[in-house]
Amino acid sequence: RGRMLRFTPVLLAMVWALVADAGLIDEVPSSEGRQLEAGRVVVKSKDIPKAPWPELSLYQVVKAPPEVVWDLFTDYDSAAVYTPNLISAKVIAENPDGSKDVKFTVKVPILQKISYTVQNTYTKKGKSYEVDWKLLKSPLAKSSDGSLRIEPYGKGQTLMCYTNLCVPVTNLVAGLKNEALKEARNTVAAITAEAEKRAPAAKPK
Repeated sequence: RGRMLRFTPVLLAMVWALVADAGLIDEVPSSEGRQLEAGRVVVKSKDIPKAPWPELSLYQVVKAPPEVVWDLFTDYDSAAVYTPNLISAKVIAENPDGSKDVKFTVKVPILQKISYTVQNTYTKKGKSYEVDWKLLKSPLAKSSDGSLRIEPYGKGQTLMCYTNLCVPVTNLVAGLKNEALKEARNTVAAITAEAEKRAPAAKPK
């Protein structure tokens, strides 16, 4: 008869410690490590049942501390300054649980502009940060869920993971998959460039 593996308290503690120490870098395939070091984006995809395309996760090393990246992403008043096609971002509600409803207005072809609202939930653990969002209202999407996770990486740097899955209202999605990846890449590039621009001002005097 096979023996059942018994998890002692010590073994459980060791397993939990390994899980707790796992970070974003552990999600990146070892074969892609050089891409990160070279400053390039690593893209992972995950198939989601009934979704028109996979969920995309983009990993990027940012030459700025995590707190700079976090302050930048949550600085909605200045988001339109560095984000392509974004006209404005405004907090329209602050909820009892600490989440915020944010209304974004963006430029789009033909329609000129549209607005959509998401609810952002914020989490901080040590020097690691996370914001998760879910779509509340949009004329073009059924749903849009994602997150931005950032944690220390090396000296004075950040490893950032931007994840999003947007399901459009139209069934004509053949040409939209590439647009979704392009938009995600542009967003990551914009955050990276602006954070690195702001980084020198964040260094202690």
